Amino acid sequence: MERKNKVIIKINGQDYPIIGTEPKDYLLKVGNFVDEQMDLITRHNSKLSISMIAVLTCINVADQLLKLQNQLDTIKKEHTDPLNELEQIKTHYNLVLKELEEKKESLQLLQKQAEELMTYKEKNDRESIELKEKLQNKENDLVNAEAIINDLQNKLFENQIKLVQMRKDLEEYVTNTKK
Repeated sequence: MERKNKVIIKINGQDYPIIGTEPKDYLLKVGNFVDEQMDLITRHNSKLSISMIAVLTCINVADQLLKLQNQLDTIKKEHTDPLNELEQIKTHYNLVLKELEEKKESLQLLQKQAEELMTYKEKNDRESIELKEKLQNKENDLVNAEAIINDLQNKLFENQIKLVQMRKDLEEYVTNTKK
């Protein structure tokens, strides 16, 4: 069971006990914010009743909340595009990785065949030369595939760095907005 904290907050000249599971500093901060908002409305029109001041304060705070929620939604939407792009890159990376595995298996098979053909070389040099060329082409394909994988790994790493930076920026923004 969470421990409850209790603080007394003065809002618009009246003391109010506030109880919550949040830290006392946070509860005091909330109370001070409400008091400042009510004081701001009172300064602009001192003839309002306390209930009217409270309702106007609620409206202003709700307005601020909704605007911040809209900003947060916009920021979330802006961050989904890079995440979707990252997912596409991951999918492409996995496909290329699978293709590389298939090419490795194919290369191993070709290497085995090449070894068998080397013993057969004494009988037929022409066939041996053709198989060597095929093996070279497969090795070139493998080198090209490895270059593609390295490039994709670099892009993935860059996107992960961007994602971490965007998350950090979002956290800073949210932290600064709460202040």
